[in-house]
Amino acid sequence: MARAEPGVMALDLGAVVAPGAPVVLESTVRFAGAPRSAEGVAAALSRLWQRPVSTAPGTERALGPARLVLRASAGQVTLSADTSGALLHRRGWRKEISRAPMRETLAAGVLALARHVADEPLWDPMCGSGTLIIEGALAARRIPPGLGRRFAAEDWPVAKTADWAARRRRLESQVLAHPPAPVVGTDVNAGALGTARRNARRAGVLDDLRLERLDVAAATPGALGPGLLVANLPYGIRVGERRALAALDAAISQTLTGPFAGWRVALLADDPRRLERMGRGRPATVHSLKNGGIPVVLGTWPAAPHSR
Repeated sequence: MARAEPGVMALDLGAVVAPGAPVVLESTVRFAGAPRSAEGVAAALSRLWQRPVSTAPGTERALGPARLVLRASAGQVTLSADTSGALLHRRGWRKEISRAPMRETLAAGVLALARHVADEPLWDPMCGSGTLIIEGALAARRIPPGLGRRFAAEDWPVAKTADWAARRRRLESQVLAHPPAPVVGTDVNAGALGTARRNARRAGVLDDLRLERLDVAAATPGALGPGLLVANLPYGIRVGERRALAALDAAISQTLTGPFAGWRVALLADDPRRLERMGRGRPATVHSLKNGGIPVVLGTWPAAPHSR
């Protein structure tokens, strides 16, 4: 560890950690000649910094002692301070998940990439536990992610003088009472819809959603729209499951080219070849993403020509 000591000792932690206060270290760094365990690295840094240093896995984040993250790449060592505390995708409302869950942050990213806007209807015909439509309703109402939670950076010495309460009040004053346009979630699974309702209630947007038990093949917007149809398609991890998805993809294609032809579409799939079976031709845009470590693609299409 001798090579790293001068740089580490020269760091001024005063902006993020009070003098003598303990810190939690997340580290995967292995120095030549240094202790090989994370606990060994923490013990060495504790002596250097003259403060208690403990270790914790990256998944166990919460408010408490300041958390520092030590990483090594391309011969360089980086020490960063965690600003968040609990992981950012944990909005606080998603206590239950369905069979094919997606993180709140991924749902928000999908909607942003699909160019969802608040004044157009949003429809998820396979809404599951409701992550996409709940994030859509929150965004439409201008409710910032994490408005009801605390962040680790609020306890940093450098940020103690900031008026966090005033900032929250300013953001709260911009929140809309209701989304400007309908937000609809349908699913053939009654249990999934129950989960979506409970999640939406915890998020404070249950009254902003229209939830209905409906097969994707029977979905029709009626007089609603046009707007954005978005869905996280079921994944076929095993061969048998992939064969069973062919009938589902055919039903989705009929819905997209029929009742929802005048809508823009954004679909998240585990296989890019499925996107070309949706009846809309090749997607206008394709984004490579990951859902829970699984490589996925997001395809988007404009409204079908002559359908408006």
